[in-house]
Amino acid sequence: MAKKPVDKKPRGGEASEEDQPQLEMALFQGPLFDRVVDTKTHAKLIQSALVAAKEMVSDAMRRRAHTIQIEPREGRFALRYTIDGAPYPAAALPGPRGMAMVQVLKLLSGLDPTERVQPQFGGLQLEFADRKYEVFVESTPVGKAERLRIKIFDVKQSLQRPQDIGMPETIKDRIREITAHRSGVLAVCGPPDSGVTTLSIVAVHTVDPYLYQVFNLSDLRGRKLINVSDFVPEQGHDLEMSFDRIIRREADVLFLDPLKSPEVAQTIFQYANRLSFILEIPGNTPFEALSKLMEWVGVDMVLQGLRGILTQKLIRKLCKDCKQAYRPNPALLKKLGLSEQTTVLYRPPAPPAEDDPAAPTVEELCGPCGGDPYHGRIAALELLEITDGMKEVIATALTPEAVRRQMNADGQVTLQKDAIRLVAEGVTSLEEVQRVFAGGGKKRPVGKRPRPPGPQG
Repeated sequence: MAKKPVDKKPRGGEASEEDQPQLEMALFQGPLFDRVVDTKTHAKLIQSALVAAKEMVSDAMRRRAHTIQIEPREGRFALRYTIDGAPYPAAALPGPRGMAMVQVLKLLSGLDPTERVQPQFGGLQLEFADRKYEVFVESTPVGKAERLRIKIFDVKQSLQRPQDIGMPETIKDRIREITAHRSGVLAVCGPPDSGVTTLSIVAVHTVDPYLYQVFNLSDLRGRKLINVSDFVPEQGHDLEMSFDRIIRREADVLFLDPLKSPEVAQTIFQYANRLSFILEIPGNTPFEALSKLMEWVGVDMVLQGLRGILTQKLIRKLCKDCKQAYRPNPALLKKLGLSEQTTVLYRPPAPPAEDDPAAPTVEELCGPCGGDPYHGRIAALELLEITDGMKEVIATALTPEAVRRQMNADGQVTLQKDAIRLVAEGVTSLEEVQRVFAGGGKKRPVGKRPRPPGPQG
C-alpha cells in the first residue's frame, strides 16, 4: 500500500481547527464465531466505554499495531502496542476506565463481561481505512482483574502460503520431501509470540494438495486452512481410534494441535510409520524441542519418527522509500560469508551530525516512517533435518554445539544464514539482524515511539 504524505502546518502560525485532519475511526461490525452480543442487558457498559475502546483501537491501527495488550497494575491499567514485533508503552489508564474498556471489548467479541475468573477467547469483525480485519480477543484472569490481549489480522493479508512469509524455495522443497512419504513428524517450534502457529500453518500449505490428502485435527481458533479437510473425531473416540479412521480415509498428512504431553507424543510417534504429522512442540529453539521430544518419547522413537524441526525469527524489513545503500568493505563481506561480488548493502538513514543543525532529520528523510524506517516483518527460517549424521549426534553426543556443527556439515539452512540472505537481498539491514540475534527482539526500535492515545489519557 502506498504511503500517504505527511500533512504539514502552514508556516507563521498554528493550523486552524478546520485545517486539522479528521482521524478515521475503526468500525466494529459484530462478533466472530456466530456469537451474539446482548446490547440491551449491557447498555450502560456500552454507553460508558464504547467510544474510548473504539478510539484506542483506532489509534493502535493508525500506528500499524498488530497486538494490543491491556495489563492490570496497582490501581490502573497499562496499555501497550506491539508494532512489527517491538513493544511500545502507549498509555496508563485509570483503573475504572481500563476496567470498563476491557469489559466492553469482551462484550463486543462475544465474551461474557461478567465472567472474570475463567479465561475466555473470542473475536470481532472490524473495518478500518476501507480494509476488513479480524480481531481475536483473549482475556486472562490476573488476581482480581483481567489482562486483555487483542490480535489484529488483515483479512486480505492472510499469512498462510510459503510465499506470504518469504519462504525460500530450498526450504519449501525440503518440507515437501519430508512430508511426501506418509510417515514421520515435522515439528515447528519457537518462543511465545514468534509466529509459531502461523509458521506451522505455512508448513501445512507447502504440501501439494493435488498429490496428497491433508487432514486437519487442530483447533485453529477461527483461522482457516486452504485445500485441507477438517476431521471431526467421533464422540468417545480416543486419539488412536481417530488416527485409524483417518488412515482408512487414505490420509497422507495430518495437522495436529500443539503437543503438550508425553502421552500424546508417544501415540503420535507410534503412528509415525503410517502418517506424516505436522505439529507445534514446546521449545524456544530446535535443540530445546529435540531435547523435549527425547524426554517424552525416548531416543529410539525420535530416531525412527522425527524428520525435521522448523523455526523462524521475525525480522523487520527496511522501508523501501528511505533505506540507504552503502558499499560494504571486503572484510565485512568475508565475516558475513557473502560473495566478494556483493557491491551494495542497505541500512536505515543515519541521523544528522550534531554539529549540522541544517541537516535533515530521519523524520524529514522519510516522513511517513515517523523516524522508524522499518515497515513490516519477514521470517528468517531454519530447518533442522534429521540426517544420518544428525542421528549419530542425537544418539551419542547431543549438545547445541554438536547440532550446529552437524547442520553446517550437512549444508542445512540456519537462522543466521537465512538472515544474512535477507541482508544481501536488501530486505533488511545488518543492524536489524544484530538487534534480533543479540536478544533485542523486545528492544524498542530507533525513532519516535507512538504517542499515548489522547482520549485515554
